[in-house]
Amino acid sequence: MIQNHVLSISYPIKLKGDLRQTMLRTLRKNMKFIIILMVAFFGISIFYGLGRYRSSGGGKRTYYIAEVNESGIASDQLQNAFLNAISRYDDTTLSSLDQSAIVSFKKNILDQLINYELFYQQAQKEKVKISNDEINLEIDKIKDNFSSPEEFDEVLKANNITLVRLKEDIKRQLMINSILEETRNQVSISDEELLEYYNENKDSFLEPEQVHARHILLETEEEANNLLQQLKEGLTDFAELAKEKSIGPSAPSGGDLGFFTRGQMVKEFEDAAFSLEPGKISGVVQTQFGYHIIKCEEKKEEYSPTFEEAKERIINILRSQRENEAITALTSKLKEEANIVINYDFDAEIESLKSSAEESQTPESTEQLTSEEETVSEEATETEEVDDTSKDN
Repeated sequence: MIQNHVLSISYPIKLKGDLRQTMLRTLRKNMKFIIILMVAFFGISIFYGLGRYRSSGGGKRTYYIAEVNESGIASDQLQNAFLNAISRYDDTTLSSLDQSAIVSFKKNILDQLINYELFYQQAQKEKVKISNDEINLEIDKIKDNFSSPEEFDEVLKANNITLVRLKEDIKRQLMINSILEETRNQVSISDEELLEYYNENKDSFLEPEQVHARHILLETEEEANNLLQQLKEGLTDFAELAKEKSIGPSAPSGGDLGFFTRGQMVKEFEDAAFSLEPGKISGVVQTQFGYHIIKCEEKKEEYSPTFEEAKERIINILRSQRENEAITALTSKLKEEANIVINYDFDAEIESLKSSAEESQTPESTEQLTSEEETVSEEATETEEVDDTSKDN
């Protein structure tokens, strides 16, 4: 059962002017800690340190933005998760967001926090046990990303995190991982299902024609013709000449571009590369980047793999789909059984902000902003889903 109560509260985030820059500076200051400690080692570690907060007797009352079976999610917990989540965006992307996009983003993050809490409560119900050795192993993994124990301690102190709290949150995370892993392990796929998928999706396994090429990029046609003459006369090695003369970013690797398919290079370059036989060198090819000399190293013709050749890939595809479906089903079941109270009407605020924006902008601007909002909301949902990101553990 999910209830929504509308309360009048002011949002702590307004990405306008100096306040936006202040927020960005805060994000950059804590970036190393956020990325190393939260992303590298825990599946849903973006929610690190977001355990339940309860009011103590006589203490300051905590505002709960949501409650899950009487366990509160504090508004500052949501704020911390929000800041951690947007730390992966660059300044340009962040500055392009309007208020309704930000609120949509926060709404998605709160939904993930609710899922996180539900999984943890399920782990408690199942009496999942985590040993000290498991916790210490994760601590050691985190410490490996710092130059010294002192640096690790300094980062904890700078972020107001004690080692005890860190261990508690690691334990919490591992308990949740145990529930998710148990759910994934229930997935099974038969050979008949694998073959059926192969027959229905043969085109998706088709490997297109590819070419492995090197190139030398030069600023002038005259210089390109001079080097081409040296290559034709066999006076120098192509890779060595690329290292010495090419102005392209592949110069250090001898101009090696690896394998590529049609559509990955500009048309003039692509046509020349795919017309060459292995070991052959092109004439001078002009593109928007300058003048190229191209050497074909290898070619791979279009190829359609057999079922046996594609089987492992199909297993991975179907297992990923089924595991996601299983975790989604578990999430829905836990939500149906839970008493969830959301103490803020995000949808009403989003609509209000959109209406205000539409009144002050042209139709073209409104369309662009709406697209940006949808993109960010989709990314928040996709990249922060508890069930997907926990797989790395």
